Amino acid sequence: MNAFAARPNFADITSLPSVTTTPEQLLANRIVGFRNADIRARPFKMLRSQIRKIQQDTGVRLIGVTSASPGVGKSFVASNLAAAMSRVADASVYLVDIDLRRPALAGRFEIEERRGLQDYLSGVTSDLGEIAVRVNEENLAIVTSVDRGLASAELLSGPTADAFFAAVRALPEPTTIIFDMPPVFADDDAVIVAERLDGVIIVVEDGLTTRKQLKETIRLLHPTPCLGTVFNRYKIGILDDDYGYNGGYGYGVYYRDQ
Repeated sequence: MNAFAARPNFADITSLPSVTTTPEQLLANRIVGFRNADIRARPFKMLRSQIRKIQQDTGVRLIGVTSASPGVGKSFVASNLAAAMSRVADASVYLVDIDLRRPALAGRFEIEERRGLQDYLSGVTSDLGEIAVRVNEENLAIVTSVDRGLASAELLSGPTADAFFAAVRALPEPTTIIFDMPPVFADDDAVIVAERLDGVIIVVEDGLTTRKQLKETIRLLHPTPCLGTVFNRYKIGILDDDYGYNGGYGYGVYYRDQ
């Protein structure tokens, strides 16, 4: 095999370098989406089923996960949704850490620091295969990010970003690409990213996110459709008791807007 053929191919998930993260590490980082028999994975399997139905109806493939403000669990939801979707036999999933100011996915999946999305967007590397890794031989690849202190809005709106989104949209079907986006009210990065996506899921925290914040988030992201919301840290209701996670990290099911 020649050196060129040995290089990772971004469009072929099986050719990407693989990282090994133990079940204990994943659980410590609250990644339960791979665990089909774990009751804590049930909300994410329900979310997966709803997303797949929407995909069948509308063909959406590039899906963002965001929130109005930081700290309400968007990275956790994005990670577990991607993990759950990757367990479906015919599905490959790419999880992209596009929160350039506060990247979180490398830490959640115990991926050592390496070249990331900022390096591609800033021209340090032109090889998309260098910024993605496959997790545990699953059908899940993660495009990592490392905070380089660069101007995020300029990177996300430039021509290299156009090339990146064109490359992920060109991934072979039925690949799903999930983006862990910045919070909407943190800066204008989320609005810039949303313009390139097929739809967004908004994570809201029970008792913290207000109706006004949610409405304003949907307005700012328009015309990108809101596919629905996920209720984080839901205290009372369908996920009370048995479905609680680590003292109250219950995740409500996905509700599609009617």
